[in-house]
Amino acid sequence: MEITKQRFINIHKYALFAGIAFYLYSIFVSKSLQFGIFFVLAVSCFNLLQLRFFQGRPRLAAHTWLVPALVAIFTSSVLMEKGPGASKPLYTAITLIISLIPLLLLATGKAVEKASQRPRLEVVNFRIIVQTLVFTLYLAVSANTWILGTKHELLFWGMFHVFTVAIFPFLFGRVLCGWLCPNATLQDALHKNLTYKRPISRLPRAIEEQSHTTAMYLREGDKSAPFFPFTLLLAWFPMFFTETVFDLTTVPWYPTVFLYGLLICSFLLPWRKLCTHFCWLSSYRGLAGQASLWRIRYNKSNCKDCKVCFAEAACPFYIDIRNQDNEMPATCCLCFSCMEACPAEGCLTFRRAKEEKERIRAIGKTA
Repeated sequence: MEITKQRFINIHKYALFAGIAFYLYSIFVSKSLQFGIFFVLAVSCFNLLQLRFFQGRPRLAAHTWLVPALVAIFTSSVLMEKGPGASKPLYTAITLIISLIPLLLLATGKAVEKASQRPRLEVVNFRIIVQTLVFTLYLAVSANTWILGTKHELLFWGMFHVFTVAIFPFLFGRVLCGWLCPNATLQDALHKNLTYKRPISRLPRAIEEQSHTTAMYLREGDKSAPFFPFTLLLAWFPMFFTETVFDLTTVPWYPTVFLYGLLICSFLLPWRKLCTHFCWLSSYRGLAGQASLWRIRYNKSNCKDCKVCFAEAACPFYIDIRNQDNEMPATCCLCFSCMEACPAEGCLTFRRAKEEKERIRAIGKTA
């Protein structure tokens, strides 16, 4: 079988859908879960996130599917469950089927497109590993909470918010939105590669402008986004209140409804539009991360205007970096997709070039 790019996506897309369906049935209906299903979901996302590397190397991608298969085999005698009753062989067999089908299809397939010879940025590879690990951790913690009734999820979300609200935005900006959010991982792996026509293909201009670069800078204001930060507060206060209720009652319905609600609503809008405009955590970090230490520097004097980094092609938050004279805007989630896409030497860097500092001073902006 010939493995085209779309066929590679479809193989992992259906494996991911099957894994999600079995995972949800396990934690909410049967209350019994096979440990291999965590790795089914993780491997599906990992291969889709590394699409450029694996689509031309299907047999190498097939090896990654050995992980969930082996985990299912070695944990076949154990299930995450409240009490005995579920059929261990049946749950192991289902996990193995979901793992072995993509393994066999990829192992026996032949790539049509040539593998990309351009190496990925090390920071992007590291980001994908972090995304996959945090996504798997979230799956495990949620399953443990709903099946065994423990409160590990409360500690998980408490630490998650301590770091991502109190610390990370001021050091790394919106790194949560590019590296740590489970919904962001599924958005970048799955939703970005879906080809169906979204029910809401375009948002009203008044909503689009609320994430405009200058709208995030309250001291300057932005006439094109007159409702900001009212729209942010409208989303922030109710969600903060409901999360406080969860923290006090320790009933894990809040993180479940919040994240699964985001995932379901994400099918209605184009890739990452929900994150850009409607996620209250995302919006808060857009404000808190204005003075973050870790930023991408755009050296306009080195730009070739090749448009390879064009916003809708490379950036999940649709930032057109060619229009950023001074700093990357607060909406940047530091995924480094633009930096990886850019073929020009010294255009996108972590430190501003000397000649760029001089150019910025000349036009009256802070370098």
